[in-house]
Amino acid sequence: MNNSVPRILKIPILAMYYDDKRENLTLEVELPDVRSENITLVMHENSFYLKAFSKTVEYLGAFFLDGPVDPEKAIAVNNKGMLTIRVPYKERFTCARDIPIE
Repeated sequence: MNNSVPRILKIPILAMYYDDKRENLTLEVELPDVRSENITLVMHENSFYLKAFSKTVEYLGAFFLDGPVDPEKAIAVNNKGMLTIRVPYKERFTCARDIPIE
């Protein structure tokens, strides 16, 4: 009989933002207690797929990006459960417009 604890399936918490020059996109994904070797990250021009697991939790998600990026230049670092992905936009993100808040 297998006494292993079943994993809980969760969608990871994600923060997505661009730099001041709107040239690079940064993604921060919370993956508590997940080791780097237990992370699968597949990035496309307009989206990315993530699958990761710890002893008790499996994280799974597919996310759209806010503009086309160059996945060949993406860098991902897992630091104590915070996966940070930095990737440049294919073209400077110029179609964005700051909206004043009243």
